Amino acid sequence: MAHILSLLHLFLLLILLGVHASVSHGSPLQPEYNTSVCSKSYSCGDVNISYPFYLSDAIGETYDNTSFSCGYTDLKLTCLRDGVNNTTATIQLAGHEYTVQDIVYDNDTVVLADSDVLRGGGKCPRVSHNVSFDEEWLHYTSSVENLTFLFGCNLAPTDPRVNAAGNKNKISCKDFGSSPGGGFSFVFTPEELGGAGASAEYELAKLCDPPVVVPVDVNLLMEMGSNQTVLLTEYGAVIDNGFELAWHLVENDGCNPCEKSQGQCAYRQNKTFLGCLCSDGKMAMDSPYCSGSSKSFETCILQFNSCKSNKLVPRIVI
Repeated sequence: MAHILSLLHLFLLLILLGVHASVSHGSPLQPEYNTSVCSKSYSCGDVNISYPFYLSDAIGETYDNTSFSCGYTDLKLTCLRDGVNNTTATIQLAGHEYTVQDIVYDNDTVVLADSDVLRGGGKCPRVSHNVSFDEEWLHYTSSVENLTFLFGCNLAPTDPRVNAAGNKNKISCKDFGSSPGGGFSFVFTPEELGGAGASAEYELAKLCDPPVVVPVDVNLLMEMGSNQTVLLTEYGAVIDNGFELAWHLVENDGCNPCEKSQGQCAYRQNKTFLGCLCSDGKMAMDSPYCSGSSKSFETCILQFNSCKSNKLVPRIVI
């Protein structure tokens, strides 16, 4: 009988070693990770940075040199130092830098402003690009509305379209100057582009540089829009105030059950889900769970249970 029990124990040990070897070499995640990659929070200026945001220099690496983030890939922030004590949180969207003005974790929203516009200053900053981003994790909220700019409109001063728009839409800031290529510049609210006279605006756009569309806070725009003169001479205030984006989970990649188990999601830099990072420094490799059903492989075997969420651990019947 003792001989049989010894063989059984040897058999279980071999299974344990085999499963451990398969996991160690078959998955790019290691059994443990450096928990400093998932710091609970970090202050950058007035912004508190925590999961699912992460700092650009807090990147983990697997045994096969695969870089991963503790957070959603597109929510990578950089904390820039300006001088001795001043720091600013920034994010890249489609190759353009935006300053993070606030992150509200209670309703999953972030407020951003164009860094170039903030640095340029002035009541009528010259915006140079549209705002675009991958909507895998981010989307606009209902508090956002657009301002549309037309620059470099090559019309003669006596052109009736200039006179028609001159009192209503032509930018007239003293510090604005002319467009680099010359011509007039205009700004339109959504109501003006969607109203009865919209066809005239679209005809005007054909004579200008490509439109630049800038998201702004709808409430502030409504306040400013009640005084068109203020909008044409001080629209920089509404752009400086920033615009709001919300972030959301990718529902079908394993991150949702990982977060429900109090874990944090590891993503490759190509935006694919890699695994679940648990607070005790363990990595749930094939199972995206950190609590409840997230038993270690050793525990599953020694207790003769099956980890049903991990196909590498067989059920053992004695």
